[in-house]
Order: sequence, then C-alpha cells, then structure tokens
Amino acid sequence: MRKGLFIGLLFGLLCQALSAQSILRMEEKRFNFGAKVGFNATLPVVNSLRVLDFEANQFQTSYQVGYLAAIFFRFNIQRFYIQPSPSWHYGRSHLHFVINFPEIEGEADPPLKGNLQMRTQSLELPVLLGYHLVKQGPYGLSLMVGPKVKYNYKLDYNMAIDAREIRFVNDDTPFGVNIVSGMGVSIGRLFFDFVYEFGLNQTEASFKQLYSSSPESSFEIQLNKRTNVMSMSIGMLF
Repeated sequence: MRKGLFIGLLFGLLCQALSAQSILRMEEKRFNFGAKVGFNATLPVVNSLRVLDFEANQFQTSYQVGYLAAIFFRFNIQRFYIQPSPSWHYGRSHLHFVINFPEIEGEADPPLKGNLQMRTQSLELPVLLGYHLVKQGPYGLSLMVGPKVKYNYKLDYNMAIDAREIRFVNDDTPFGVNIVSGMGVSIGRLFFDFVYEFGLNQTEASFKQLYSSSPESSFEIQLNKRTNVMSMSIGMLF
C-alpha cells in the first residue's frame, strides 16, 4: 500500500518536473510563433455626446472586463524582435451622462440622467517592435511598442434614460488606429504581457435606433470619442 502510494507520488512529481523542464527549455530561434489569451479594459475618452440634439455637459466613463485571444509570429534579431499578432477583442464600457436643459422664460426642465453601455467586438492587427532588456537563461524582460489597426465588426450600444431603454447599432468609422506600448515577462516558453493602447482616431458616431421600450419616442445620439485600452495576457511561445 505504502509502496504503491510512494510510486504514484514519485510518478506525479516526475511528470510535473518533466512538464516544468519542457516549459523552461527554450532554444534560440530566428522565428517563433505562439498564442495568448487575456483580459482587457476599454477606456473611452469622450469629447462630446449629443442626445435629442442636446449636448451632455456632464459625463463619466467606467469600464468592465473584456476578453482577448491572439496568435503571433516573432522574428528575432539578436535582442530585438518584430511581432505581428492577429487578434480578437471583446470590450465593454459604460458612459454615465447628465443633460441640463436651457432655461426658457426663466424656467427649465429638470436634468436628464442616463447611461450608455457600449459593447465592441473587433479584429485587430498590431505590429510590435520589441527589445529584450533581460535575456538570461529561461528568464526574460522586454519592452515593446508599435502601431495597431483594428476593425470593429460588431458594435452594440444600449442607452437607459428616464426608465426607457433604447438599443442602437451602426457606426460611421468602424476602423481604428492605436499606438501600443507594453512590457513582457517570460519564463522559458511561458510569458505574461502588460499592454496599454492609445487611441489616435476620433469616432464621430451616428447611431441607428434598433429597439426602444417607448416606440412613440425617437432618440438620436451622436458621440465623439477615442478609445484607450489596457490589457493583460498569458501565453506560450513555440
């Protein structure tokens, strides 16, 4: 009984050791490829929002956790590398706003409060230039920077205002350009990426009303924004 338990425990430890060794073992190559998954936080920077042809003069943004998955190809040149990475992103964020109506003959309607929930699914292609600050044995630390182009193939905006819900679709500018900067930590084949993206283009969005809980009311919104993104991911290099 004890012998069988000891052999089973030894076998388990051996499998773990072999697995750890295979992860830590990383040969120098001119070309690598890999895959990663992770989480993101979409941070919209709003310049203006118009609802019912009125300008929102107070708004606050908040983010929710989204997801990402990517494959990448790495071309190594000594301590430098070039890395294109086709990826899929799902991002979510909230915009809380207040509209103060102008006074007419000394009287004004009470402020209108609402929130806009934004969900985006996109296909993206960053091309990063990286540099290994540390490259010692299985351990590595690198910095990276580069441009990213993305295509928002699905945009879903839900607005709640005065106990009414309105759903909008469509976007004038589905393409975006970001600048990516980040840091990577690697242990053999295993790596962790921490990335921040700065949105460059501003999106003038006119939305089509798809659904309203009050069909008799017609809402129109216009949104001028750019989008920053923060993400963390884990992956394997082959």
